[in-house]
Amino acid sequence: MGDSNDLKVLAHRLREIFQDVYNELKSRVLTDRTLDREVLDILRDFEVSDGELEIKFSEPKDSIYRAESGRTPYDLLCFGSINGKEFRIFINNKFGNLFSNARNDITTYNNLLRLYLGISRQRLTSKITIDGDLIYRRVSGEEIVSYAVFVVDNKNRGARFFLLEEIKDGFYVNPRNTMFQIKYNPKIGDPVDYYTFCTSLIDAVLQSLEKAINTIRTEVIVLGKIKEELTNIKRKVENG
Repeated sequence: MGDSNDLKVLAHRLREIFQDVYNELKSRVLTDRTLDREVLDILRDFEVSDGELEIKFSEPKDSIYRAESGRTPYDLLCFGSINGKEFRIFINNKFGNLFSNARNDITTYNNLLRLYLGISRQRLTSKITIDGDLIYRRVSGEEIVSYAVFVVDNKNRGARFFLLEEIKDGFYVNPRNTMFQIKYNPKIGDPVDYYTFCTSLIDAVLQSLEKAINTIRTEVIVLGKIKEELTNIKRKVENG
């Protein structure tokens, strides 16, 4: 698929751009509350126009979130064209520990599926209509969509930029809160194509939901047993 090669070029160029962003940021006092504003201030008027590659940045905006007063599960929109193909990269700024092995929340799996598949419904609890033309364009590589993470270390020890398509670790969705979680400094490789990414994400979600269902079943059984024991003890008390 052509989109993975184009994503590789985009990821490389964006890493260079965000290294420059970090070089400007590292002398500033940052917090998780100020990071988004600082990054947007640096990139708002930044543009790349280099032959077959055009890159621009803007505040986060997406038509599928209009019903929710414009709230989006990302902090910065990167858009443009590469080799005649339009692309959109949703960028999430994170302020955290680059040297921790813990997984960190990025967004809910539902938000990722909505962005990648163009789904306008807030929850996948009713009939979903898939835009076949949109999916066709993305599967065939005629249109590119991606989600990126820019992590600034909270102790000023550097920064990391990567696309979710580049992560070599297996995807993990927390079955308790439906959050898509990754390390802030994951192993990365060449990006996978749109179809491979989406099916891998869906498989991770299915595994998470199956774990949640099994946990709920176990808890239902345990709670039932506890209630039964309480009832038996109460009867003993009543019978003296």
